[in-house]
Amino acid sequence: MPRQAHPALRLAAKVLLGALAVTAVYQSQLYALWLQWIVAGVAAVLVAACGFSRSSLSSSGALAAMLVGASSLGCSWRMGITLLAFFGASSRLTQFREELKDVDESHRTGGQRNWQQVFCNALLPSLLALAFGYFTGCKDVPLSSRTTHHATAAMGGYLGYYACCCADTWASELGQLSLEQPRLITSLRPVRKGTNGGVTVTGLAASVAGGLFMGLVFWSMGAISPRLYTVPFQQEPALGQWSLVLLGAAAGLFGSLLDSILGATVQFTGFNRVTQKVTSKSGPDVVHISGHPLLTNNLVNLVSATLVALLTAWAVLAWY
Repeated sequence: MPRQAHPALRLAAKVLLGALAVTAVYQSQLYALWLQWIVAGVAAVLVAACGFSRSSLSSSGALAAMLVGASSLGCSWRMGITLLAFFGASSRLTQFREELKDVDESHRTGGQRNWQQVFCNALLPSLLALAFGYFTGCKDVPLSSRTTHHATAAMGGYLGYYACCCADTWASELGQLSLEQPRLITSLRPVRKGTNGGVTVTGLAASVAGGLFMGLVFWSMGAISPRLYTVPFQQEPALGQWSLVLLGAAAGLFGSLLDSILGATVQFTGFNRVTQKVTSKSGPDVVHISGHPLLTNNLVNLVSATLVALLTAWAVLAWY
């Protein structure tokens, strides 16, 4: 049998490949638009292939990730790296101490996401990125409701959407590892781990951290965007918009709470006495815990993130 490479060497190779891909995307922003889109497409294929190889994405999820990744990276360095940061960090957290998270029937090894989950997390932001690219010529600009009104709204919505998604993911993945017993957000009664709408202090803290992380990435990547250094008087305004970090944290916490409220009310949760796991499907062996079977988990995520995106779009127009 051929000898496998040492884990440290494999890790170093992945880090090097990732650094080269990010550098290529960054440099392509300084040249022709067609080159920017070609490099974005290649980078999106590499990221999707990596996610598929690590079981973070199914085959349909990988195809969907190529589309949403290329659209964000092609339209904006800031938006593209925000998407990659969300996907990378959330995938890692999903696989962290995964053996302790097998408490519900929908659990998949590696947290494998299909096309429906990818689109619920990224389709609307991709459309916002395309709208941003249309209004700015695919060039990053500082937020300004007076000079780039529509592009600023698109940027605010993009940040809010991913702040909500990241916060919800971090709260779910880290909250399940907490020693605290979750409490249903609508009544504060104790519920089983994995119950939709169940919250813990650890989970709420993780949601703030997730939103803060998205805000930090979104602000910092905008501040160092190569396009800003080709246009006079744009670097300083972008650097001064650090309050986007706080907006990300607020959007993350609010989005996580909204997601939990929806999960506790319009999403069914039960306990299957046969499998001894939490389930989202009713049945003769299922004991009802909370909620009504009106929305699936994917739709709850979509509704909550969309509402947060609308609020943050309004906020940046009022703030900047």
